Amino acid sequence: MKRFLLTSLLSTFAVCAYGQTKTIVGIMPFSGGKTNSYTNAKNTYVIAIQDAVSDAFLSTKRFTLVEREKMDLIQSEKKQQQSEDFIDGNVVEQSRSMGASYIVTGNVLEAEMVEKESSASGLTGMATLGVLGNIKDRKASVNFSLKVISVETGEIVASEKFSAQSKGKTGFDKALESINPEIQKFIKDNFKVSLNVLSVEAKNANNEATKLLITGGSAMGLTTGTSFKIYEEAFYSIDGKRVARKKEVGKMVIERVEDESFSIGNVTMGGKDIATKMEAGTKLKCELIID
Repeated sequence: MKRFLLTSLLSTFAVCAYGQTKTIVGIMPFSGGKTNSYTNAKNTYVIAIQDAVSDAFLSTKRFTLVEREKMDLIQSEKKQQQSEDFIDGNVVEQSRSMGASYIVTGNVLEAEMVEKESSASGLTGMATLGVLGNIKDRKASVNFSLKVISVETGEIVASEKFSAQSKGKTGFDKALESINPEIQKFIKDNFKVSLNVLSVEAKNANNEATKLLITGGSAMGLTTGTSFKIYEEAFYSIDGKRVARKKEVGKMVIERVEDESFSIGNVTMGGKDIATKMEAGTKLKCELIID
């Protein structure tokens, strides 16, 4: 794995119109793509795969994507890459200046549609579109990889490969659609929902917090019953890197989504510590618990 050149600081969240926070992600133009020589459809297929990944991020309602035109400009200005793993410091720095916390890169290993002709044409075996004959079978193959790079450290924090095959005239679309749940799971597993605890809304007779107000509502896809852990965050410098340490202080479950921006949660654990820390002015956050 290549080393990354980086001396940038983290810009983790951007404030959106709702007054809550969404993680900003920059998706670099995808590279690669093995396609049939007959179609010259490489660029179309690669863009379709990139669109599918972008749509998966947006569908969670938790991300703001850097405008594609801006990421295209960074791509066109950056130096020739030595490999798909290499991202130079200029790319990271420009992404950071746009508020991005993460850069997503994609390498399309295969994106093709091949056809098998019937013997009526006088040809057998695999052939390309445009050759006369009765089409017997179409087969689409999609194979690509994703890497997520932290703007704070320049390191790859997540990577995964995706592949699928399908048949028929719309085989490529079907293959790509079948991968969508895997992309969504990749996002869910590697991008944690982290929101701010604004206030203690209720306490019991023992002065323990029982209800909390948090930044995050319907605009971020929160629903009643969603579980969060409450934590205190501290930052340390380790070997020149800024590392976050999350100390869990309690748990809560969403009782009511008030509107697009706010929700009320019932504290299920750590009510005393939460109340004490909030009274002392400690900033607490909550992170979605992944089952």
